[in-house]
Amino acid sequence: MLQAASSGELQSAEHLATALTRLHREGIESHRSRNVDAYLLEPCLIRDATYCPRPYLATAIVSTYKAARFLRGRLEDLLAQTIGNRLEILVIDSFSPEDESGIVAEYQQLSDNIRYLRTSRRETVYQAWNRGVQHARGHYLTNANTDDRLKHDAMERLTQALDLHPEAGFAFANFHITNHPNETFDAHHAHSVTNRPPYTLNALLENSITGSQPVWRRTLHDQHGCFDIGYSSAADYDFFIRVGRSTGALRIAEPLGLVWTSPETFSGKGKLPALEFYAIRERYRHLLTPTGVPERVSPDESELLSRIRDSGGDIAGHGSECCNNMSPECSYEIGLMAEERGNWGEAWRFLQRAWYLKPESACYRAAVERLLTINLLQSVRETAPLCCDGASPDNLLTTALACSMLGCRHLAVMLYYRTLSLYPDHAPALAQLQKIVTP
Repeated sequence: MLQAASSGELQSAEHLATALTRLHREGIESHRSRNVDAYLLEPCLIRDATYCPRPYLATAIVSTYKAARFLRGRLEDLLAQTIGNRLEILVIDSFSPEDESGIVAEYQQLSDNIRYLRTSRRETVYQAWNRGVQHARGHYLTNANTDDRLKHDAMERLTQALDLHPEAGFAFANFHITNHPNETFDAHHAHSVTNRPPYTLNALLENSITGSQPVWRRTLHDQHGCFDIGYSSAADYDFFIRVGRSTGALRIAEPLGLVWTSPETFSGKGKLPALEFYAIRERYRHLLTPTGVPERVSPDESELLSRIRDSGGDIAGHGSECCNNMSPECSYEIGLMAEERGNWGEAWRFLQRAWYLKPESACYRAAVERLLTINLLQSVRETAPLCCDGASPDNLLTTALACSMLGCRHLAVMLYYRTLSLYPDHAPALAQLQKIVTP
């Protein structure tokens, strides 16, 4: 089955997988009947002897696993926020082997707004966030990643914006990006700053514009549920799209945060994060609103296209001119030239951009579908050979998700089932398996 998949023979692989799902029907059914949210019912250690259970303006959910080297800076950063003791700090220790417990205990002696919860086994980041939602007392919530930092008044600014705009469900701001760990907002060596667009649902569907430091109303979870633990790195993106269907959002254009990125960060690992974003965009693409943008190529764009054609379709030397404010038709033409050269990354960038600029275009949508299929098939060919005994869950889930998006349902089921056979408590595999096999 995996050999056929890695060779691109998906029809043969799906045929074999169909027979295997019948053979393993009892085992698959046992997973289907499991309570995917049972982890929330499991008791965990709670240390809050110095904690004061008062009404809080906001709760910062700090999930930690092997993050002791960041935790002191994170706690000091949160304790320095201008909203002071109106900010509840909820640390969720997902059975980390490091001494996060001792670090939190030191700060609990200094402040009465910190609670510490430690689970009895390792859980995913979104399981930790859901625990935080369950225990939070704040009117507003934010995820406070251990390696991120905030401007001293960031929480005050974001919560105040939501106070002034009750029609908005969440708020976000621009942020600096650094390669240096454990810097502060006031003393950093950022190499760039984000430029998030004003909020629209179309903009959110095109890109995860909320970033990693949004603030949202706790009551949104009453209506829209918790974070989908079927995703390893994109459940927050999924959640805010679900919320965005019925509420507005606010952007503060000023940078209010600092984000550390490196190959060590989860979002920088492997193909799975990108595939999850593809899957979410495909799931919600019906929410895109037609823009009515004209498909007229300006004289400057015509000249640019001519120069790119004269260079054999090589767009590398024209990067500064290939900007986001070009017409959809120009973006589409550049994407086609990149596709002809086999430059799949640039082709995807420009063809997808054309479609989001004018989502009502069947032509642009067909181009995106074509490139998406190419990307998914390539993912299967690369990761399927790595799905043997002892395979990492990321490789298994990457292959399964790509197969599912390509319509190979039984192949995806068997890969999720294989993941659970190797890693019985793997929450994303269980949640995704249940989505596929539950009518």
